[in-house]
Amino acid sequence: MYPKILSVRPAPFGAGERTIALVDVEISENLRLYNLALRSTSDGKMRTFSPNAMGKHTATFTPALAELITQAAAAVLNNGSNAANVASRAA
Repeated sequence: MYPKILSVRPAPFGAGERTIALVDVEISENLRLYNLALRSTSDGKMRTFSPNAMGKHTATFTPALAELITQAAAAVLNNGSNAANVASRAA
C-alpha cells in the first residue's frame, strides 16, 4: 500500500526549528523520494515538503498525496509503528 514510509529520522541540527523529521518514502514500486521534511506549521498541523536544490523544491505533490505522506510519516513518528525504520531521538 502506498505511500510506504521507508525511514523517519529526527531532523538534524540546522534543519530549521519547524522541521520535525526527515522522511524517505516509496510512492510506488517505481518511485522513491528521500529527505522529505516533515514540518510543523504555524497552525499546529504537520506538512511534508520536498528538499530544495538551487533554491527550488525538487518535487511537488498534489494536496491529496502530500496529506497521505504526512499522515503516514506522522503515524510512524508518533506511534512507533515500523519501529525498525524510526531513528531514536536519543541517538
